[in-house]
Amino acid sequence: MKPAANNVVLDDDVDEDLRKLAERSGRSVGSVVNETLREYLRYEKTVMESVERGIADLGGGRPRTTAEVVAFLEEQRTARSQR
Repeated sequence: MKPAANNVVLDDDVDEDLRKLAERSGRSVGSVVNETLREYLRYEKTVMESVERGIADLGGGRPRTTAEVVAFLEEQRTARSQR
């Protein structure tokens, strides 16, 4: 896949932290940005899919208890921490 080139304006503190992280890890800024965005997008996609499933469950007459939702969120948090 051909890399896409985008221009992004960063807040000064974000830019500084990004550059420091790249330097400490021995990676390029682009590599750090790609990895960070990939993880963020994966997380956001998971959240949106979960919300959509929840809405579909409610619409289909399958509500979830608070305990079920908390257990599901804990499973997701555990799975993310193991990546």
